[in-house]
Order: sequence, then C-alpha cells, then structure tokens
Amino acid sequence: MTAPARTGPGLGHVLGTALVCLALLAVGSWLQGWLPGGDDDPAADPHVRRGAVGDAIDLRTSTVTVDRVQGTTRVEQYGTELVSPGLWVVVSYTVVPTEENASITFAELEDARGRTWGLVGRNANSCAESPPGLPVHCTALLEVPADALPTLRLRLARLSRDVRFDAVAEVDLGLGAEDAEAFAEAPTFAVPAPVLGDGTEEES
Repeated sequence: MTAPARTGPGLGHVLGTALVCLALLAVGSWLQGWLPGGDDDPAADPHVRRGAVGDAIDLRTSTVTVDRVQGTTRVEQYGTELVSPGLWVVVSYTVVPTEENASITFAELEDARGRTWGLVGRNANSCAESPPGLPVHCTALLEVPADALPTLRLRLARLSRDVRFDAVAEVDLGLGAEDAEAFAEAPTFAVPAPVLGDGTEEES
C-alpha cells in the first residue's frame, strides 16, 4: 500500500505567515521613526552664547571678543595674494584663556538665509594656543557673496572637529549693504600672524 504523499503548508498558513511578517515590518518602521536618532539628542546641541562686536563672551574655559571687522576683495597671506569673486570678511578677535591652555579652532559665518561658510577651501583661522590669563590676538578670514553681509553672524568655538556639548560664541557682525560697497573698494589686506600678549599685531 502506497503511503500518502506529504504536502506543503496550506494556502491559509502561507497567507497568515505573510501577514505576520508585514505587521512586524510595519511596527519596526514605526518604532524607527518614533525613537530618537543619534543626531536628535537636544542635549548634544552646542550652547550658543550671543553677543556683538566688542562683547567679551564666556566660552567656559576662555573668553572671546571680536575686536574689529574688515573686508576686501584681496588678501595677502604667506606672500600670496588671494582674490575673491565675492568679498573676504576679515575678523580680528582676542581670546583670553581662563582655566587651561586654550585656542579657537572653529570659525564659521552664517547669514539669515541659513547659508554657512566654514574653514574649507581658502578660508582660514589664524589663532595660537595661549596659557590662562594671556591674551592671544587672532584673525579669521572667510569668503562670502556680497549679498550675505547685512545679516552675517560669526561663530567661534574651541574645537573644529565637533562642537556638540560645547560653548559657541555667536557674534552679530553688524554689517550692512554700505559695508559691501566699502569692502569692494578696500586695498589688499595683509593677514597678521597671531600675537600673544597685549602687543600690537604684526603683519606676516
């Protein structure tokens, strides 16, 4: 007598399994969207401390003060003249460490439209490390289009690689459309080297 042939799972069983799998996928997708991601932790946001030109802003281990804002279409650095199709914004600022040796390595400009210009390409930040209580005079220079000037803000922080959890100074540069016109006619700016102490900056 021949044994009956075994058959696979019935159609109902297959459909039931498929529905369970779809349900699990849906729940997984919902949880993925609901749970916070690695970049969604509000506690990781930088602690922004706002001010204006001339204000001493506390960055926890140092204070930083934007002393002067200048602009031009041409800067000279290390003997090379760099010509911008837009404008160079040149910011002179002073850092005074308060608790440990410190410097500023993060600098970026942002306008009201959300456009940002950081330390990439020809943009540069010239600042040296200084011990507590000894000022260091620094310079940041970044290229921007002329239409960005009226709403530009400068951000400065200690660490360029990661500003999460850190204190960040945000300085309204107080520029306007008339400054764009003046910067376009300004002579070549020779970028100074950082200077420690209260001495006058010397051009590099």
